[in-house]
Amino acid sequence: MPRVKVRDFRRNELIDAAIMSVANHGLSDTTLTTIAAQAGVSPALVSHYFDGKEELLAATLLRLVKDLANDIKQRVPPEPMPRQLLDAIIEACLESRPLRPGAIMAWRAFWAQLPYHPTLASIQKMINKRFRSNIRHALKQLLPGDQVEDAYLGLYALIDGFWIRQFIDPESFEMSDARRICHRFLDMSIAGAAPSAVWNASPQTR
Repeated sequence: MPRVKVRDFRRNELIDAAIMSVANHGLSDTTLTTIAAQAGVSPALVSHYFDGKEELLAATLLRLVKDLANDIKQRVPPEPMPRQLLDAIIEACLESRPLRPGAIMAWRAFWAQLPYHPTLASIQKMINKRFRSNIRHALKQLLPGDQVEDAYLGLYALIDGFWIRQFIDPESFEMSDARRICHRFLDMSIAGAAPSAVWNASPQTR
């Protein structure tokens, strides 16, 4: 196996360990030592692959984002229609993988500490910008221009709201209901649009 592949494999193992360490200890109390213990290696080995805790945490947040992006990509054809993309975003964001044990706690810990970690806050800002761009681009093809922003904000608020609700009280609702409500919001937004926008809407794929 080429050396670069070994390095990538080891870094991914350590990122997995970091996710679980953040889930178990919180972001503030996660250290190279707790990550090393989770991975079953020495702290020196962690330092060999990452230049300190901040770099490893940044890589961990990017991994969570990459996992979510891959989930979305797997749910759509190579050149998805606008509604197919929006449906895939809803399904991926409110499905099991991003909210799996460990990952959901890591997301919560990252969000709570963003004001105190400029590097992580910068990554989250990039994530938000990309997410906003993808949703608005799809909505522009389904709705009149003056309705796009309201639909975007409504859908974004629903997704984020269900995530926060899941953090606070995961037993209070089913994620299948959360997905259904988000899809219905899109249905109502498109149905209330101009006839030309409704005509151009692609069939739902859920």
